[in-house]
Amino acid sequence: MKKLLSTGALLLCCTAAHADPISWGFSFNGFYDSVSNSFLPDEVISGSFKGNDLDNDGLLEKDELLSLVVGELDYVACAPTSNTYYFCGATGFSFSPDSGLHFSVGSYGIDPEGWVGGGRLITTGDQHYAYEFNPATTTERHLYWTSETQLTMMSQAPEPHTWLMLVAGLLGLGWRAKRSERFS
Repeated sequence: MKKLLSTGALLLCCTAAHADPISWGFSFNGFYDSVSNSFLPDEVISGSFKGNDLDNDGLLEKDELLSLVVGELDYVACAPTSNTYYFCGATGFSFSPDSGLHFSVGSYGIDPEGWVGGGRLITTGDQHYAYEFNPATTTERHLYWTSETQLTMMSQAPEPHTWLMLVAGLLGLGWRAKRSERFS
């Protein structure tokens, strides 16, 4: 029984190390600005996402996300805070190394009287729209994806504890197999 429990614990270490979420960083560079009527090669939209491919289909989808950070806002974490005067969330998401990264996120808010507000909508392959308003002024910004917009993906390295659990599990299994050979 002791042998079975220790082997099970070692297998659990290896499995736990393998089950860490998928984590990527991304950066879109270069957008067309409709106000200046020019392509801005240094304009960047960047962020990261983390999730678990629960159905193992090789495609990470919105309901499998743990976080989706675009700029400085996590659109998965902020969604529960949505209310009458504030909305935040992702309306679409998909990623696979073969099909690429696609998402649509948005946030907007307004004071109860409707005097001050603002928001943003980002849909990959289409546009990034941001606006703010108050009694004195209204500002808008439209950035559009073009054929020159470049996507860079950066795979996030697993955390050190993941590697330690994997190595400990594999070493333990090797030690257990060697010990079993010796006593056979």
